[in-house]
Amino acid sequence: MFEKLTDNIYIRKYQHYTDRPNIGLICGTKRSLLYDAGNSAANVLMLKKELADAGLPHPDYVALSHWHWDHSFGMHAWDVPVIAGRETDAQLRKVMEWKWDDASMQARVNAGDDIAFCTEMIKREYPDRSRIRVTGADIIFDERKTIDLGGGIICELIHAKGPHSSDSVICWVPSDRFLFLGDSNCKDLYGQTWHFDIDHEENFTSAVAALKYDRDLVEAYLRLLDKLDFTDCISGHSDPQSRDALYCSLRE
Repeated sequence: MFEKLTDNIYIRKYQHYTDRPNIGLICGTKRSLLYDAGNSAANVLMLKKELADAGLPHPDYVALSHWHWDHSFGMHAWDVPVIAGRETDAQLRKVMEWKWDDASMQARVNAGDDIAFCTEMIKREYPDRSRIRVTGADIIFDERKTIDLGGGIICELIHAKGPHSSDSVICWVPSDRFLFLGDSNCKDLYGQTWHFDIDHEENFTSAVAALKYDRDLVEAYLRLLDKLDFTDCISGHSDPQSRDALYCSLRE
């Protein structure tokens, strides 16, 4: 269920089994924005029901944090304008051409276009992969876009890049001093060699922990965050944390 974090912000927490990420809802007096789309139509159906059950508004916009499947494959099921950075939209339009049979998925892993972890999670989320539908965004921006939700509540969508994926877009809510990170603060899972075995998921955390941050990307990312007034934040697959805790995790 959606949990209230601040006067204007709600979060539906991650579900690790099929890698469903945190979903944020920011509510103004006139409009609301959902940060990240979910990873399937089934995920979206659940989110819509939980919003209705909680008496929360259906979003007027959906904004994507980056192109990775778990954050974007539900976008077609919302039936509202989807906002994305230009690089995110360009990558999604490439993914629209992908095929989803076992051989094609494995070929992308072999070529480095996808990773084993994602292919296994996709198979879990989609028992029938013919249901996968990837679309482009409706509203595309470059470096920064402001969405006015009414009542002094705005969302600043900022192309932050960061160590995880070069297209990462964060969502800053100045009124609440809160920052949605997506996966922007996480390590690069595509550009490093690591092993994932779905039969031994207990090794996932240690495998990711062993990966390295690109220190130049982290420092550039932190310089951007330094300019934003926020006290708390949340990343794509973990619990809310303080600004200090985020900085500590990136400087370990």
